[in-house]
Amino acid sequence: MCSARADGPANARPAHHQGPFRLDDVGVDPAALSIDRNGETVRVEAKVMQVLLTLADAGGDVVSRAALEQAVWPGRVVTDDTVTNAVGKLRKALQDNPRQPRAIETIAKRGYRLLIQPTLETADGPADGAGVAGNGRRTALGILLLAIATLTGALLLWRSDGSDPTDRPITPVTPSIAVIPLDTLGDADTERYFAEGITLDLITELSRVPGLLVLSPNSVFGYRQGGVDDRTVGTETGVSYLVRGGVQRSADRLRINVRLVETGRGSTLWAERFDGNPEQILQIQDRVVSGIASALREQLGRVFTAPHRDNVVRSVAAYDAFLRGQERYNRRNPSDNLAARGHFEHAIDLDPTFARAFAGLALTWSRQAVDGWTDTSEDALNQAYDFANRAAEINPDIPQVHFVLGEVLLFSGQYEQAATAATTAIELNPNYADAYALLAWVLHYAGRSEQARNALLEARKRNPKAPAAYHEITGEIHFAAERYRQAADEFEATVARNPAHLRGRLLLAASYWRLGLREQATWEVQEVLNIHPEAVLSNLPRAFPLKDPRQLDTLTDALRQAGLPGN
Repeated sequence: MCSARADGPANARPAHHQGPFRLDDVGVDPAALSIDRNGETVRVEAKVMQVLLTLADAGGDVVSRAALEQAVWPGRVVTDDTVTNAVGKLRKALQDNPRQPRAIETIAKRGYRLLIQPTLETADGPADGAGVAGNGRRTALGILLLAIATLTGALLLWRSDGSDPTDRPITPVTPSIAVIPLDTLGDADTERYFAEGITLDLITELSRVPGLLVLSPNSVFGYRQGGVDDRTVGTETGVSYLVRGGVQRSADRLRINVRLVETGRGSTLWAERFDGNPEQILQIQDRVVSGIASALREQLGRVFTAPHRDNVVRSVAAYDAFLRGQERYNRRNPSDNLAARGHFEHAIDLDPTFARAFAGLALTWSRQAVDGWTDTSEDALNQAYDFANRAAEINPDIPQVHFVLGEVLLFSGQYEQAATAATTAIELNPNYADAYALLAWVLHYAGRSEQARNALLEARKRNPKAPAAYHEITGEIHFAAERYRQAADEFEATVARNPAHLRGRLLLAASYWRLGLREQATWEVQEVLNIHPEAVLSNLPRAFPLKDPRQLDTLTDALRQAGLPGN
């Protein structure tokens, strides 16, 4: 792994260009993450754009790999080929030949430099003499670079003050928004899965709008029954805005009513009705997201760019099957997980190019392994890996694909690769709370618990109503630090939310034993064996892939004494 040393021009000064600029005949729009050449627009990842901005700010000087890592991936676990891959993607977007470069030159054993002096765009085209290389004209590049880093690299917020993440106030970034589950305006029982699926998609798409903090589904789905006024929801969740509405579907008509509410005053800022036929569901969703972004622009005087989304499914029937699978998967129990798998498989049968269905299928296999719902966890992880890779071959821009890959890599002991996968999921969806939690898990198992605590803070910002998994991760961090009372509290919360949580009960038993609560520890182990008779000590290294063998020994010793059989 390359170290992030403090050298090179990118470390010496921040980047400052924020508006569109040109590299000869190539137009670059950093805010839209787009590069235009010969009338063809290519969208790039935020980190790839950040590499270009860093090179542009160097004024033709060589930027070392270490300086690029520090500027673009500060505090990150990155593999040796991270910079190489980003530069490769940038060259592809610029149609640049590395052997005969016209844009980016590789300087052997030193780094990279930009061969073309950028010129600022004005309303009438490139500004004369507006190169951004001069120190006096770097007045805006860092603003955008900081914004991108804030959105896609929230890991910058990691600190090492040793405090418990649950003790810190969770203050959402403004503006923050929550999508309350849409009402069903038709048959509530038969259409609930559809309304919830549309809600999840709206959350996903709004999460991709730069500049918004969007609460995760787990924190808002508790309000699906209604009965809580807008101001109260705002107070309880800490968000500034709510999206409310309803869905009505028939054989030939689809209607979505949406309104944007300011929680402080409880007033409606914008409301709209979107009509079309069921075949237009994705287009209607995009119109809803664009409408919300426009309303926020009017309210705040800031530009919120709604993301472009290609038509990701060919069959409405396949999309319907996917929504059914998504609803069953989110129930988080073994039987519903199997039912979800069936729906995802049906969606793939209807549309073999449906990448999100492959990603959903991968999630069911990963969940089966991670939550201990199988005695062949290695086979389940292999299935998850295969389906995630098939999804990535079709569409690598699906965050859940990288989330699954991160889980599989973690349980294979490939910590750096797992961290990279989790961070890629975050870059694709900066509000993906579970991806931050996965990153926290990876960092903890890799022996970097302080960074793990701060990654978990980012997860909790977006998901204040912490699910069982967040309590488990927090408890594991306490356990590793020998704070067994705090660990037991977290594992008790884990089990309270999910009584069949194998990992939570094992960790709770170990914490009780370390606290001298031998009877409680033995009882927890017996409960584990009642639910999962196949649980044995020899499975612990696969279930808890800790890099430090001493931590695994501490856990194993406590569970052995509490009565967990060896084989």
